[in-house]
Amino acid sequence: TMTAKKEIIRVTFVDGATKAFALERHDTASTLRNIIITKIGLTRHAHFALFEKKLDWERCLEPEDLPVELLKSWEGNPNNYFVFKKKVFLRPLIEEEKEMEDPVAKDLIFKQAHRCVMVSHYPCTPEVAIKLAGIQMVIVYGQHNPTIHVQGFLTTNDSLKNFVPHSLFPQKKPSEWESLVLKQHSTLQPMTQEEAKSQYISIVRGFEHYGTTFFPPCKSLNNRGLRNKVVIGVNYEGIKIFRTKSNDTPIAKFAFTEICSWSSSVNTFAFEFGTASDSAKFTFETKHGAIIASTIQTYIDLLVQLLKNDDSDDESETSLTSVSSEW
Repeated sequence: TMTAKKEIIRVTFVDGATKAFALERHDTASTLRNIIITKIGLTRHAHFALFEKKLDWERCLEPEDLPVELLKSWEGNPNNYFVFKKKVFLRPLIEEEKEMEDPVAKDLIFKQAHRCVMVSHYPCTPEVAIKLAGIQMVIVYGQHNPTIHVQGFLTTNDSLKNFVPHSLFPQKKPSEWESLVLKQHSTLQPMTQEEAKSQYISIVRGFEHYGTTFFPPCKSLNNRGLRNKVVIGVNYEGIKIFRTKSNDTPIAKFAFTEICSWSSSVNTFAFEFGTASDSAKFTFETKHGAIIASTIQTYIDLLVQLLKNDDSDDESETSLTSVSSEW
């Protein structure tokens, strides 16, 4: 019998590393996801997913999608690729803590948090950026060594850019950033790389934007109190609306408990908020309506599941394993 021809599918991780996997044409995204999880040794995988990334947007793959067919549809466009990363971020953090017990999951969570800090998806002050950079020094280079970690250590090999958020970088001279980072590194108590990762993640989890999925800027269609162009963000709490130029503070926030319904079409996304007797509707012009709607649905499903678990056993140790296939 002839064996089916396999295609090589490359999957990118948040730190830019890639791994290659051989897939047959009929292999599903669910199959590829399982192969990845096994290959990297990820045990706490319920909240990780595969995404299809194009220029300004990304879509979480459906379990039955066929990666080989998707790859062919890209026609060799270098801007299109598959990404494996954490999709769901929850508070209460019981599930997140369980993830942290898996060193592979913890490493992926750290790399994703670091990436979001670097590109200012999670904006922070220069002070917090320096604090995080000091901890990152421990993760990358270990304990502070006064004979090695001296002025020039980060600037000569051009790695300083990986320690300071890109949007903050122009605010100080490279040498000034470097001396602040090295000084911060020298003040840290002895800690292991694992402890440093925990500390880094713990600080970033405190940020308002932690776990928020941001969608490309879209047009606000006559929505009262909103400007013409906005950015929609979704996280475990609900929907947030931001100015396009700055993600710092949302101009409007809607908890899932306030959202009555949502809908999407090819060119729009809309949601109603308020109460059944007194609700208002916001509509936006966007090509990403279906992706926004499915992100909201994922969180709603998980939150409903959490509430059910709370009702069925009033212990704090609720489990999400029953929805591990939701990705």
